[in-house]
Amino acid sequence: MRCLFALAGSLLVATAASAQGIECPDPRLAADLPKDIRSWFRNPDGSCVQCSIGMCGVDQNVPAAATLLWDTEYGPRERGGSGPSRVAGYCDRRGIRAFNVTGSSTWDWMKWAAETGRGAAIGAGSAHFQTLMGYDRQSGTWYVCNNNSPSRIDEYDEASFRRLHLASGQWVVVLDYPPHPARPRYFRWW
Repeated sequence: MRCLFALAGSLLVATAASAQGIECPDPRLAADLPKDIRSWFRNPDGSCVQCSIGMCGVDQNVPAAATLLWDTEYGPRERGGSGPSRVAGYCDRRGIRAFNVTGSSTWDWMKWAAETGRGAAIGAGSAHFQTLMGYDRQSGTWYVCNNNSPSRIDEYDEASFRRLHLASGQWVVVLDYPPHPARPRYFRWW
């Protein structure tokens, strides 16, 4: 009986691990943000734009962007809903360099961000912003972290992602800073 319970427990753990899906670090992802860091940016009060930009700020080591949700030396906290002009204003005040793009070119900006190792804060869902974590051009798969459920990274095919981005209006914010450092690769040197 004990063996049966041990086997059932092992299967449950294995099933839970496979259900978690994609997780950092993973070569399909541009941004490297583990769950515990993403949880700092859970959307508490309609601050989804700042949550998404904050995740990108951590990944790209831009403290002024990473701390948007809190009062810091970079400025007062930025809470609540945002539009492109509000983002431009607080980026100017905090000295954050960002591409704050609306319209049909957002698709190219999102692909560029992911293909150059950057995340992006993106309009995704009805009146909502999420964090683009990566894009696989070959499979047409988009990887997105929703700041309402930051413990997981969702995968979308091209059609599903198109609907998601169009539902919010075409808007993307990409930080104008280098991507995080390259992931280390270990080689036998001996």
